[in-house]
Amino acid sequence: MNKLLVMWFVACTLVMSAVHGEDVVNDTLPVYYLDEIVVTATRYDMALKDLSATVSVVTESDIDGMNLRNSTDILANLPGVFVHKTGDFGRADVDIRGIGDRGRSVMVLIDGRPVKMGLFGCTVTHSLPMDNVERIEVVRGPASVLYGSDALGGVVNIITKSPQEQIEGDVIASYGSFETQQYRLRTGGKVNRLQFYVTGDYRLSDGYLDNSAYDGKNITGRVGYEIGDYLDAVVTAKYFDGHKEEPLRSTDPDTMSSDVWDDYERAAVDFTVIGKGKRWEMMLKGYRNQGEHEFSDGWHSKDFTNGFMLQTTVDFITGNKLTAGADFRQQGGERIEVDSVPWDKDEYGVFFHDEHMFFDKVIFSFGARYNHDEIAGNVVSPQIGCVIHPVDGTIIRGAINKGFRSPQINELYLFPPSNTDLEPEVVWNYEVGMNQRVIHGLNIEATGFIMEGENLIQTVFNENPPPMYIFDNVGTFEFHGVELGIVAQYQNIVTARIYHSYLDPGEKTTGRPKNKTDLNLRFRYACLDLGLNGQYVTDYFAADSSQSPIEDYLVVNSKISYTLPFGLKPFIAVDNVLDRNYDIYANLPGGSAGLYKMTERNYTLGLSYRF
Repeated sequence: MNKLLVMWFVACTLVMSAVHGEDVVNDTLPVYYLDEIVVTATRYDMALKDLSATVSVVTESDIDGMNLRNSTDILANLPGVFVHKTGDFGRADVDIRGIGDRGRSVMVLIDGRPVKMGLFGCTVTHSLPMDNVERIEVVRGPASVLYGSDALGGVVNIITKSPQEQIEGDVIASYGSFETQQYRLRTGGKVNRLQFYVTGDYRLSDGYLDNSAYDGKNITGRVGYEIGDYLDAVVTAKYFDGHKEEPLRSTDPDTMSSDVWDDYERAAVDFTVIGKGKRWEMMLKGYRNQGEHEFSDGWHSKDFTNGFMLQTTVDFITGNKLTAGADFRQQGGERIEVDSVPWDKDEYGVFFHDEHMFFDKVIFSFGARYNHDEIAGNVVSPQIGCVIHPVDGTIIRGAINKGFRSPQINELYLFPPSNTDLEPEVVWNYEVGMNQRVIHGLNIEATGFIMEGENLIQTVFNENPPPMYIFDNVGTFEFHGVELGIVAQYQNIVTARIYHSYLDPGEKTTGRPKNKTDLNLRFRYACLDLGLNGQYVTDYFAADSSQSPIEDYLVVNSKISYTLPFGLKPFIAVDNVLDRNYDIYANLPGGSAGLYKMTERNYTLGLSYRF
């Protein structure tokens, strides 16, 4: 009954919007943000306004307006997204609509390449600093048809920069509170058919609490070559080395001290061939991720993920686009000790996704994936969606899809609760949404969703010990939610975004705020650039069934810069402007599950030079 009421309410809202949409003025002013082209939701270029999926985009301009530590930090201000962390540096794991599971249930990509730790299936997010990011696209809701296992809650695709000039680049240096320093160099260029881009980033901080220091280095490289008029090849590589100390939880007694730390070393390389014709395009990608991790508790491991991806898109029928492809992934690794035993597992999938436009008003999409995991077996993931443009400026959309996550090596083999009989976790997602242009420069958006999870892997009592406990597919959930937004822009001077995210996670309230409101303001005039963002969180708990309430909090951050001649730009950032004392719940590797005190008011001074 509750499901019907939620869907009825959202459907009525959409119908009323469509009716009143008749009064919208059909202007010919420059395009508004829904005309933005994205690639993640369909794996080919498509306008945001034509997608049945719910997608958010973070642009390079958005990134420049904030003082950020890594690529997932900026996502915290998007609707339906919450970031768990133990401090300003280190892991910052993303939950989308309440689903994240310490970075294992959200697919994170770099230019379409999965970023995975081979043993646990998570993403080491602090190995993704802002040194080579052009934009970030976030699909809110399952996307397993196109991306397979791990896209249970959604997808984060970090799209890197490629050079546009013969030679270009920038240098940034900054210094701030707690001896926090950053140094970054980026440079690249195009010479005939060859292009290159390299970056280097070094960040270090004493930390704002005892035992919260950080030291991280990151290097990336990209080389592309235009083989012919229709064919390009690109090779990218990266290396990261970081040391992070974890502070005590805010609930730990003052008599305790922390000596928890973790060392992460990550590397990756991929090779991509891209072909594009007038009515077709194709992509072939091979990749490898690898790393070595050492923690203060004695954990020391090596891991890898190898894979390839193949896809093609054709539009030989007017109004129709068909994408089909296949991918393969091998995960593996070992714990480094005397009796070390290596583990690995393979999985592959085939998929298709079809979009067809009717009468220039309706876009219907459907697709499916067949996935085979050598341990967990087979799973079929379908998807169906529809977008309607009843009048200019009004968009109504809906989708039903299924996401899944195959069990990882740690759940199958590593620890005493491991169980080789595990099956994939499954989430069904039902959503409807609306986007309405009120006047030029003012848009409103609303999305309602229901997600139902089953076969979730949880620890249960083992009827035939040892061990005493074992992993089993016994978990279920039902989440309801609404995401609302208003986006306003006046020329290119003022941009304002306000989002409200409501999530009802039932009894599974641990670390999942029910209400989150985000405000982003940007003022740019002549040489001055001022950015302000705030977040207000309520109905937040550190335990299930709404137990152990966490105090509501409001945090505001700001950044101001001024462009001088010769490419110089000094800036100052003030984070936690109101100097609020607030906590975030986190359960991340290296630390203990619980509340962690966030940074007090702090300052950053910096200078960038663009050439």
